[in-house]
Amino acid sequence: MKVLLHKIENSYNDFSAGQKRIADLFKENQIVLAFSSALEIGKKVGVSESTVIRWAQKLGFKGFSEFQHVIQKKLAKQRIEQVEDEDTTEYTSQSIVKNLLDADIKSISHLKETMQEEQLLQVVDLISSAKKIYVTSNFFDYGLAYSFTHWMNMVLDHTELLMQGDVQYYFQLSKLTADDVVIAFAFPRYTKNVMETLQTAKEQGATVIVITDKKEAPVTQYGDEVLFVPVTTNLSIDSYTAVHALITSVMRFIYVKEHEKVKQNLARVEDMYERKAIFTSK
Repeated sequence: MKVLLHKIENSYNDFSAGQKRIADLFKENQIVLAFSSALEIGKKVGVSESTVIRWAQKLGFKGFSEFQHVIQKKLAKQRIEQVEDEDTTEYTSQSIVKNLLDADIKSISHLKETMQEEQLLQVVDLISSAKKIYVTSNFFDYGLAYSFTHWMNMVLDHTELLMQGDVQYYFQLSKLTADDVVIAFAFPRYTKNVMETLQTAKEQGATVIVITDKKEAPVTQYGDEVLFVPVTTNLSIDSYTAVHALITSVMRFIYVKEHEKVKQNLARVEDMYERKAIFTSK
């Protein structure tokens, strides 16, 4: 990126007035030029679409699309280097996709090294012995909570999603007892909603299991059991690959511990699938 910025600086005096405005916008906000069309950029600085294209060509690119592709790659690499403050050098020669996948592999490896099987078994015991299981989350983590609730309810029957905004929310809270377990997914950014839910769950006497990313997470204060799992952030997008690996491990332990019950429930569901011809023959 520095090379390109230097090239723009050197060519600045040769730009037309309109092209100078494009260059100024690029120096000010590279993301805008990386992800906006030539037409949108032209409108933003008061020039035509063709002026934006000619500006890119003046910098040595075949057209604006080629310029944009190069900028996007440079920004992606820049972002990865910022968030991966360890082992950066081994990634620099790889493609962006490989860098991102390596970050996920690293997260799973970290989970493998830090996860305590005894604690995982304790969590599974709490879930298995619960009269009722509730799953809650930050709204950013809703997909995790929803899919986990669906699977748990299918294999163990007595699991519900517990989310503020749902018509049943306060009714569910009022029913919580010491025989129940609340499982919370809480990853950045942490919301007040999930904090309030867990605080109420503790007041009602329920056992709380928290799945989060670090000891400093504010939700840990409510957890009777806390499972830590890393979440990598690349290009401002959180990757929950390691979280899914952890959830899958919990599910497999439950399958083993409650094998007969799980087997019966899955067989019943499978029978309904067949009766309703849900799946294609192929």
